[in-house]
Amino acid sequence: MTKMERVLTTLRGETPDRPPVCFWQHFGAPEPRQTVAEHVKFYQESGEDILKMMCDEFFEYPLQGAKTPADFLALRPLGRDSYYVRGQVERATQINEALKGEVFSLYNAFSPYASLKHAMGDEASMRLIREAPDAARHIMNVICEDTCYMIEGILKESGTAGMMLPLQGADDAHFTAEEYAAVVAPTEKTVIECADSLSRTNLLHFCGWDNLPNHLEWWDRYPGAMVNWDVDVEGFSLKEGKTRFPGRVLLGGFNNRAGTLLHTGNKESIQAFTRDLVSEAGKEGIIIGADCSLPQGIDREHLRWVSEAL
Repeated sequence: MTKMERVLTTLRGETPDRPPVCFWQHFGAPEPRQTVAEHVKFYQESGEDILKMMCDEFFEYPLQGAKTPADFLALRPLGRDSYYVRGQVERATQINEALKGEVFSLYNAFSPYASLKHAMGDEASMRLIREAPDAARHIMNVICEDTCYMIEGILKESGTAGMMLPLQGADDAHFTAEEYAAVVAPTEKTVIECADSLSRTNLLHFCGWDNLPNHLEWWDRYPGAMVNWDVDVEGFSLKEGKTRFPGRVLLGGFNNRAGTLLHTGNKESIQAFTRDLVSEAGKEGIIIGADCSLPQGIDREHLRWVSEAL
């Protein structure tokens, strides 16, 4: 099977020749051409079946110097023609053209809450939410509109198969269930519904980066063909995920963090772990990958060992 055939077979619920592989990293080159080249190099060196694009040039939403609640209330969406939107469409197009359709591609679209947190920092964004909820809701709606413009452009113009939709904040350290439903969920749902209206091959990423278990039930009903979660933080395996997320394709299995097996293991141990994942979970309905993005510096030959073992 080709890489594309392997992924599409898996998404249809059929049995591929082997499970697909998908690992990802952040790419933050100062020059757009370098960002494209970094994605292509990662794909070539990792040998994976799905390329998840992550252009850190657009990691932080432009808050245009807003500091006070009044500043945030005065902000308006950047719009369809803004560099924030068109730049991402252009970058995804360039990466897909460079890969010549060999690989199934996903592009990253953070939830408005996650985008606000990345732009302001966790502490400052939570302070805005607590002390000026109207301003916080307003700026998340602004970010939401631009995010949907970006998703629309990516999925209609760039040749990208689907979106990766990272979700954050569903832990006890940030919100109660009532707060999450009122503050975070509305714009989060809008972004996911926007992606779902244009592609039925999107990936929901239930982020465990902060090492805090999430209330996954807050996200259960969101549409998405694929689901990725932190098997170590959430405490259940790929095999158990088949019961937890019935009818979805499951992505993961490896701990992404520095110092764990994928980073420090030898070929024999990494390949043995890979085979054990498939032996336990089966060949159908799974994609082998990691809990989250891989830190810089990992030996990409280790990622190739995974595909070789499969």
